[in-house]
Amino acid sequence: MHRYDNEDRARTYKRILYGMLIFGCMCAACIIFIFVRMEYAADDEASVYSECIEENSKEKYVIPSGEPIGIYIKTDGVFVVNTEIVDDVEGGHTSPCEGKLKQGDYIVSIDGTEVNTRKQVTDLVNKCHGDCITIGYRRDGVVNKVDITPTRVSESSYKLGLWIKDDISGIGTMTYIDEDSFAALGHSVSDYDTGLEMNSVSGGVYEATILGIDKSSQDNPGKIRGSIMYSTKLIGIVNKNIYSGVTGKLNKNYVKKHYDEEEKVLLGSSEDVSLGKAYIYSRITGELEKYEINIVRIDYDGDVRNLQLKVTDDRLIELTGGIVQGMSGSPIIQDDKLIGAVTHVIVDDPTMGYGIFIENME
Repeated sequence: MHRYDNEDRARTYKRILYGMLIFGCMCAACIIFIFVRMEYAADDEASVYSECIEENSKEKYVIPSGEPIGIYIKTDGVFVVNTEIVDDVEGGHTSPCEGKLKQGDYIVSIDGTEVNTRKQVTDLVNKCHGDCITIGYRRDGVVNKVDITPTRVSESSYKLGLWIKDDISGIGTMTYIDEDSFAALGHSVSDYDTGLEMNSVSGGVYEATILGIDKSSQDNPGKIRGSIMYSTKLIGIVNKNIYSGVTGKLNKNYVKKHYDEEEKVLLGSSEDVSLGKAYIYSRITGELEKYEINIVRIDYDGDVRNLQLKVTDDRLIELTGGIVQGMSGSPIIQDDKLIGAVTHVIVDDPTMGYGIFIENME
């Protein structure tokens, strides 16, 4: 009886000992696993922190331009400015597209044939000989179709009763150059007659010759008068036309010739902007001039009107009356940083205007 009790007790002790040994090994393994994970986590955290420091320390320098340039935009489709009434051959008055197409639409096809120019639209309408045609058009990014019967206005001519455009051009200001890339305007290229942003498929940047400046006065904003050298002076291409401006690529030879020795400044952020003294850089005289302004208000939630500014430099007021059309895109420098660009003139007081944060143009 006692012998069996001793054997059972021995076996029980062995089981307990083995169990404790296994439990101890498991605990040790867990401790090692946790330690290794902590080491990896520390390494990952250090790596992320290092990457953040490296990213934040990447300072970008660009060349502030201020150069007046000619900008040409080719529309993505044929832009509808408005519908019109036309006189038919019988002396009647009709508006074939009234209630079917409207301002801001883009005609993209006629009877299945893609169109990109006014001439294509005119030719295809005349070829229909008065029969109903199907027009494909884009409205708010969605393509639809509508059937329209053109009006006969002469023996062999037919009209839709539409005022249409397939391109737009004008003079604006280049903001900065980053190697062979550029940004300009600080707002979109918009149709002069409707104020609508133009959907573009391509475009070009040209040298502009300044012919004169119509000075701004109260309730009468002035403008830069110039000619665009379309035939010989293409200096770059437009890649994007968006709400915050125009961007694209410049001819490298042009950059080297005109900007190789120009100063570079640090590309700032909205956090760098403060109320007070700043400068507009401009080349409307043919040379780089730095005109003093005061930033009087900052709007961090605005779109293209983040800054309100006042021109205080008598030289610029004497030259332009303040801010004029064509100065949009003129770089704004504060504390040796490019922090924004001019976008609008305040009509009531043309020495006042608005600007966009440079970070919104990137």
